[in-house]
Amino acid sequence: MIFLKDFFLILKAEIKRDFIFMKRYPLEPISFLFFMYLILLAILFGFHQLAGGASGVLNREKMILGYSLMQFVLSTQMGWSGQIQNESQTGTLEQLSISGHSLGEVLLARGFSQLPRQIVSFYLLMIAYTISLPELKINLISTIPNVIINLFIMAIGIFGLSYIFAGITLIFKRVGFFFQIINFAFLGLFWQDRSALSDGGTMAFIYDHFPLTMGMAGLQNCLTPGSSILEVNNLSFLVHSVLFCIPGYLLFSLMERKARDGGLLSQY
Repeated sequence: MIFLKDFFLILKAEIKRDFIFMKRYPLEPISFLFFMYLILLAILFGFHQLAGGASGVLNREKMILGYSLMQFVLSTQMGWSGQIQNESQTGTLEQLSISGHSLGEVLLARGFSQLPRQIVSFYLLMIAYTISLPELKINLISTIPNVIINLFIMAIGIFGLSYIFAGITLIFKRVGFFFQIINFAFLGLFWQDRSALSDGGTMAFIYDHFPLTMGMAGLQNCLTPGSSILEVNNLSFLVHSVLFCIPGYLLFSLMERKARDGGLLSQY
C-alpha cells in the first residue's frame, strides 16, 4: 500500500509536470506533430506521382496506421531516454537519483502521465490524414474505446523498450539519433504482410508475439476491418505486454546500478 501511495504521488507530480511543459512550450509538440504529418504526406504524394496517378498501388491505410504508431512509439521512448539525456546535462538527474525514489518507478509514472497526450497525438495525426485523404477507409469515431484500450496495452509493452533505451542513456548520455533509427526500423514490422510469412518461422513468431505488431494487428482490426489476418485477444495482448515490460525493467535496474557504481548519474 505504501508503494502504491508513493507511486500515485509521483504520478500526480509527473502529470502536473507534463501539463506545465505543454503550457509553457506548446509549439514543441505541435511542430513535432506537424513535421511528422508532412513527412508521410510527402511520401504518399511522391508515390502517387511516380505511379502516374494510379490508385490501388499502395495500402495507404496500413501505411498511415503504421506511421502514426511509429510516432506513438517514438514519443513514448523519447519521453524517457530523451528527458534523461536532458536531465543529465542540467543536473536534475543527480537530484532525482538521491530523492529516495527508484528511477524505474519515476520512469513508469512518467510513462503513464504522458500516455493521454500521446494517444491524443495519435488521433490528431490520423484525423489529419483522413481529412487530407478523404478516400481513406478508416473508421475513427465508433472505434475510439477499442483503439484507446489497444494503445494503452501496447504502451505497457513499449515501456519495456523504453526502459532499455533509458538504461543505455544513463550510461552513454548523448545517444544522438540512435534510438530514432531503431524506432523508424519498426516501420518494417508494422508494414509487414503477415500472410507472406511462413507459419512456424522466426519472423512469424515475432510478428505474432511482439507487443508492437500485436498492437498494429489489433488496431487494423478496429480501424480497417478485414485488413489483418491476426486476431488479437486483449487479455493475451496484456499478458504479452507485461511479460515484455518486466525484462526491460530488470535490464534497466542492472544498467542503473552500473551507472551509480560508475558515478554516471552526476551532471554531465
